[in-house]
Amino acid sequence: MYRQLIEQAEKYLKSLNTGDNIAAQLQTMLADLMASGEANADAACRALRLSRRTLQRRLKAERTSFQKVLQEVRRELSIRYLSDKRLKALEVAMLLGYSNISSFTTAFKSWYDMPPAEYRQKFLAIS
Repeated sequence: MYRQLIEQAEKYLKSLNTGDNIAAQLQTMLADLMASGEANADAACRALRLSRRTLQRRLKAERTSFQKVLQEVRRELSIRYLSDKRLKALEVAMLLGYSNISSFTTAFKSWYDMPPAEYRQKFLAIS
């Protein structure tokens, strides 16, 4: 299962536009760090070889923030993970760095106006 998740994360990484902007680099880095369970600002700064303040300043110049980029990566990966019917919703929540299913469900509803279980039912009905 871990290998499949790595493959999904790698596909996501390839789909990102990795231009010169720091937000795109951070998205790539966070998707990779999420697979290892370390998707946080300190780990991202170490991986990008930037101080936390420099990362913050560069993201601000691009009119975004660490939290916004993290949420975007989580949003994209949540769909990819939920499409894999072998993963339970709790496993998806943990893979995305949420401490419990409730937090993940709340976030998912804010992104897609439906709970993950409903999305999964609709997705699996189409497939």
